Amino acid sequence: MCSVAFSHIIFNKETHDIRMSKKPDYEIFDSLGKYMLKEKGITNSSSEKINNFCNAILRLPDSSTDAENLCKQFVHFFKLLYEEYNDPTISDNRNKYPEFLNYWLNSQFRAKNIKISPESKFYKYFINNYDKYVEENILKDKLYHIEDKYFNKMHMLYEFYKKYNEINEAANGGCTKFLDHCKTNYSEAWKKCFSEKDNPFCSALDGFRKFYDENKHSNLSRCNEEGLSSLPELLSPHSYRDTELEANKISNYLIWPTNNDSSIRTSKIKNTQFSKLYELLLLRYSFLFADNKEDKKYNMLKILQEFFQYCNENRGIPSLILFYKEFLKEYYTKNKDEYDEIYRDCSTSPEHTKSYCKVYEDVSTKYSNHLSTIKNIHDEELNEGTEKLQWLISENSSSVIISQLDKGNNILSNITPILVGTMAGGLSILFLLYKFTPFGSWFYSKILKDAETIYNVNGESDQYLFDYNLEFEMDNTENGKIHFSYHPS
Repeated sequence: MCSVAFSHIIFNKETHDIRMSKKPDYEIFDSLGKYMLKEKGITNSSSEKINNFCNAILRLPDSSTDAENLCKQFVHFFKLLYEEYNDPTISDNRNKYPEFLNYWLNSQFRAKNIKISPESKFYKYFINNYDKYVEENILKDKLYHIEDKYFNKMHMLYEFYKKYNEINEAANGGCTKFLDHCKTNYSEAWKKCFSEKDNPFCSALDGFRKFYDENKHSNLSRCNEEGLSSLPELLSPHSYRDTELEANKISNYLIWPTNNDSSIRTSKIKNTQFSKLYELLLLRYSFLFADNKEDKKYNMLKILQEFFQYCNENRGIPSLILFYKEFLKEYYTKNKDEYDEIYRDCSTSPEHTKSYCKVYEDVSTKYSNHLSTIKNIHDEELNEGTEKLQWLISENSSSVIISQLDKGNNILSNITPILVGTMAGGLSILFLLYKFTPFGSWFYSKILKDAETIYNVNGESDQYLFDYNLEFEMDNTENGKIHFSYHPS
């Protein structure tokens, strides 16, 4: 009977629409904690009907016992979730367990290294015959191969929810693991959102942030046991929609190699040279992960330092003013209160023991004009062609001159030993020639002797004036002669 059923399956494999590839629903993990509990109850034991269905997979080309066992696990997992959530009164989000099952199936294929593609007979068999273990069309159009570019983003979301749900597992250090995972992956996930311009993924990522904010306080006691006083703050970008306004921002032209505009002639901002500034622009002028306040202040000052450096290197380019204004408007003014706090802290501190204050000292020394200008800039000035900003980015800016001198110091420091050595060697050679060769006699007779003669003549004349009484007579038309006399004492 099994072989008959299998033959029927093979020859009628187009009964249901095979979805080769489509963009998945990312927002399917809100109930992951409950799914994970159900997953622990999965076994390979099944009814005879399911066994016959899954055993038939072994007859397919390139199949294996791993694929057969996965089939049984999937069917059992489906039945567990079906019994839990097959209720029309349950919210739509919880009814997304079929979408989650499809993600789970795709993840198992990858984890068990079962090579499955949309074109494989295994996948077609599995998709077209789900009705052998479920009477309703719950899985219709829900099972399909997820392309890697989509699966990788789904897996990012899965890991965030999974690590959060594992916080309560104190024995495994759940809080610490969640914190470390967010440090490494949260900003990276948003970078993928922007670089691939995937709005549904961005929305799902923001959905996790909201889920986390609503639930994080319930886990604080568990984190205190691990020595953590609080959980990190997860932020979302000011905007993650691909609007025309976002697309036209100057920063997009500065960080994306493929974005070019002939009117914007400033150089590209590269991650290798301006890492903090580059990341800020990539995340659309947003800070997304704030774990340690001191680290955040350090990063804020590094951003400012790299921004000023970039402006100095692109001085004199007219389009630079557009980026300067955009940076101030989109980022600096929105964080001005925090910057002012940093300035006060570092200005009043007697010793710059904090790492961020050392950066502040460097910024205030090298870029004093830039710093003093933005400290006092007003919002209304950003909408005008301000003379302050125009001067800062011009070729004649004093900060630029100072910057160039700083660069010149490096050159001077390299050639100074050469100059000193050359001068010392030249003087030594002249001394030897003067002392031990005819050149010395000639030099004495022509240069030093003449100078000595002039000196003696002047000396004799002066002495003559002091040794004798001198009288000068001048004709005066009114009084006749006037006598001037000198009598040395």
